[in-house]
Amino acid sequence: MTNTTFKDQTNLLEKINRAIPNSIYIFDVVEQSMVWFNERVQAMYGYSVEEVRAMGPDYWAQTMHPDDIPYLAESLAKVLSLKDGEVIELEYRFKDQKGEYHWLSDRVTVFTRDTEGKVLSLLGVATDIDDRKAYEETLKKTIEKLNMSLGAANMGTWEWDVLQESARWDARMYQIHSGESNMEANALAEFRKRIHKEDAEIVQQRFDEAVRLKQDVYLTYRVTWDNGEIHHVRCYGRFLSPGQDSRIYGVCWDSTEEIQTERQIEEARAKLIANTKMAALGEMSGGIAHEINNPLTVIQARAFQLTQMVESGRPDTEKIKQAAESISRTADKIAKIVKSLRSFSREGSNDPFDIVSVKEIISETLEFCRTRFYNHGVDIVVEEVDEELEIECRLVQIEQVLLNLLNNSFDAIQELEEKWIQVKVEAQDEYIDIKVIDSGIGISEEEAEKIMLPFFTTKEVGKGTGLGLSISSGIVKSHNGELFLEPRTKNTTFVIRVPRLQQNPE
Repeated sequence: MTNTTFKDQTNLLEKINRAIPNSIYIFDVVEQSMVWFNERVQAMYGYSVEEVRAMGPDYWAQTMHPDDIPYLAESLAKVLSLKDGEVIELEYRFKDQKGEYHWLSDRVTVFTRDTEGKVLSLLGVATDIDDRKAYEETLKKTIEKLNMSLGAANMGTWEWDVLQESARWDARMYQIHSGESNMEANALAEFRKRIHKEDAEIVQQRFDEAVRLKQDVYLTYRVTWDNGEIHHVRCYGRFLSPGQDSRIYGVCWDSTEEIQTERQIEEARAKLIANTKMAALGEMSGGIAHEINNPLTVIQARAFQLTQMVESGRPDTEKIKQAAESISRTADKIAKIVKSLRSFSREGSNDPFDIVSVKEIISETLEFCRTRFYNHGVDIVVEEVDEELEIECRLVQIEQVLLNLLNNSFDAIQELEEKWIQVKVEAQDEYIDIKVIDSGIGISEEEAEKIMLPFFTTKEVGKGTGLGLSISSGIVKSHNGELFLEPRTKNTTFVIRVPRLQQNPE
């Protein structure tokens, strides 16, 4: 009966050993060598027990990652002081017979002692965690990428626990609200301390409404720094209600310069109309917020997606990679839009002439209106432009002329079934032609004779001042060039002709 029981136990242990997906081993502390390990080790890493035993005291040097050996030596000292039944968990890299390293999570305990209680051998159960480490590394890079993207957009992130009435800010949030990254301060107390008194009530109402209706919140408010400066903050929050744990996650950014720029645009718009300056920027001002808010929404959505994956414990490496790439592309788009916005907010007539890439002129101008065109079903086609092609000009003014032509084409083709605009560059010996071609069938000869005159417009009443082309023509002439409607073309074609180099700029 006893023999039968022993055989049953032996068979059971063998079955358990084969079924366990972990590597099990016994390590001789005195000899500093491996005594035994199960078949799983040889199956996964290629070593036989005899091969590892032959390594003797060199076992660590031959199989462990050099960077992990000091950590393992320190951990061994801790293991030797373990009491029976206690376990220590280690993570390290193990080299297989092919020379490739694998991350292991190892649970180690004392296996045998001598009569004096000194540890003789250790029992370890190691699990291959390559997949987990790869995910952690991907997640780390994704978070770094996210932080870089948020940093590029100068955004801070925040979390508000509605039920607990508590909030968490990152360092950038404190800097946005106070000018300093003092993370020791209570986030809600700091917010209430800094918010402008005139804005406090409406902000509270907006957040209360978001909680009541379980919806997202988007608002702008002012904060006061210790030095007395007033800063404008724009804030977007996404409401989440998983079960009873209601939270709002969001981003904030200092929009002081952005708002100041918007005011400059409005002032420029009034000045342009009042003083017969170019009206193109005024026509585009309504699309500024849309151009900026779209990419910000993408960043928030991707950040929310990453948060959900982390909190759910179900990471998807491919989705993490896609989210990181989307965040990177979107941050670049925001930077381009802001750069264009700053350029177009200036009048530019006092700027010096500079050597500028024609491709840069077209690219920066399109960044300012591409989304608006796309949303209205207008295709933009830009023929390949030689990167080395340059002209001497006032960049802001030439961009304004190009923008005005693009806007005119946009307005002209709105009612057409086929809507497209093409930008084409032709290089001559002494000058460059930038052509804006649209799907319109051209302009009558009668209108063509008047189209460059001040206050003449083919647009409906209230949709144009009639100043754009006349002012644009004046700008191009100040560059010793010419703006004209190309005759006898199948589609409406305007040409900005500018010399490569300025001889006597006005």
